[in-house]
This record gives sequence, C-alpha cells and structure tokens, in this order.
Amino acid sequence: MKRLTNYMLQLSVFALFIALAMTSCKDEEEPVATAISIDKTVTPKLKVGEEATATITIVAEGVKAFKYYKVVDEVKGTAVDVTSQLVKNGNTYTYNFSYTVQEFDDLHTLGFEFEVTDKKDQVKTTALVVDVSLSVKSSFVKYDWKVTASEWLGFDVLAAWDAAYIYRFHQDGTYDIDMTAQYADSAHHFCYWVYKETPNNADTIAILRLIRKLRSGSQGVDEYYDYKITSATESQMIMYWDIPVFGLYGIKNTFTSQPKGAFQPYGTVAMANAVANISVLSCSTVDNNLLTIP
Repeated sequence: MKRLTNYMLQLSVFALFIALAMTSCKDEEEPVATAISIDKTVTPKLKVGEEATATITIVAEGVKAFKYYKVVDEVKGTAVDVTSQLVKNGNTYTYNFSYTVQEFDDLHTLGFEFEVTDKKDQVKTTALVVDVSLSVKSSFVKYDWKVTASEWLGFDVLAAWDAAYIYRFHQDGTYDIDMTAQYADSAHHFCYWVYKETPNNADTIAILRLIRKLRSGSQGVDEYYDYKITSATESQMIMYWDIPVFGLYGIKNTFTSQPKGAFQPYGTVAMANAVANISVLSCSTVDNNLLTIP
C-alpha cells in the first residue's frame, strides 16, 4: 500500500511538471502582437513658430523600420527614417516627436503619419493632426483684398480706382494688383510685399510694406509705402499710411478680404505684357535694403 501511495505521488508530481513545462513553452511561444499608439491624435491650437509634440509607443518583437511622413492637404511627403532614434525597453519602443510650425503651414491642413514595420514585415500606422491658427501674414495670402474705405481727417478720400483694385499676395513675397480694364496702366510695376510684426510698437501690431517700381521719364524709381496695421481679422484689417508728397499723414484704410476668384494682373493681358517688357521697371533692380523693415 505504501509503495502504491509513493507511486501515485510520483505520478502526480510528474504530471504537474509536464503541465508546467507545457504552459511555460506555450508562454514562450506566444507571439507579441505588433501595435503602435500615440499619446494624442490632435495638437492644441498652435501658432507659427510654436512646437507640436507627441510620443509614439510601439510594441513588437522586433522593429525593422520606423519612419514618419509630413502630410499636407492629405498629400503624403517623403519618408523620414527615425529607426535609430527609437528607445527600446524589452518589446516596447518609444519615440518623442517634435515639429516647429513653419511660416504658411497655416494655409493648409497639416499632419504627420507614423509607420512601423516589424521583423515579419507587418506594417502598422498612427497619425497626428497639427491644429494651426491662421496668422495675419498668412491671411494676406489666403484671400484677395480690396480697400473698401479710406478716411483722412474725417473725410472720405477713397478714389474710384483704388476702390476697384484687387490685391493678391503670394508666398514668395511678390504681389499683384488687378487694376481692372477701366484703370489699367503701365506706370508701375508691382514688386514685393514685406510684413513685420511689431508687438512693442504701441497700437501698431504689424507693418505691411508694398514696394513697386515707378516710371519717371526714361528711368525706373523705387517707390514704397508702409501701412501700420492696428487691427486684423481674416475678414478685415485697419491700417494707417502716409503720402508725404501730398502732405497727407495718418490716412485710415479699411482692407477687406474676399475669396480668390477671377484675377488679371494690371487689368488686362496686354497691359501686363507691356509692364513686363519695360526694362527700367524690372523688379530685379529694387534696392534690397527696402526688403527689410527696420
């Protein structure tokens, strides 16, 4: 009887050992499911110059590649490989992402897609949307603009031609004016616009400089005006400017935006071609010092 009891005890221990061994092997063989996650899917509202950050976490038995793409207006850009920047802890990998919002990023939908490829070539992705506020400078580019009011000492001084003009500003720092066919002329070549924020300049939040070439006899003369912006929204800006030659100082202009639509620089194709062919009005001859507002 004692011998039978010992035998049964040994058999139980053996069975328990086999069960534990099988469980251990099963645990060791259980594959780690590859997964990728991000600590936020949308950033807080950011301004140009501010930083978008996020932490990406990957769980995988091995990572063959990790890269991200900048996505602008739903178009994915070139891959940036950051595999070497992953921080590994067992089967967990982390990556701390940062991006400084660039000028004119606010004119587009902006995001980033993160992509991991594990050792079995399985691909997983996650994404971050960068929420950017539209800057005053970008507002100039996003819309066409018109002068809808011009006042001096309480008098309405908005000329008919100024009221007709449509301004269009480009990201490369150039600008055009649709003068309409009625007021088309070749006296000026519209060249560059310069924008500078002035947070410490009393009620002036920014300065807009418009630079153009003026035909004077057989010569071309640099001409520019500085507009002091005192309030600005996407739909309307208030700005003040001077015309010293006429003794007019502190002219108040209301600049109103409108969706971009039909637009013909200088009013007609013929006038645009004529201006382009007047060598003394070439914008390439503008004094470079004018491109910087002190």
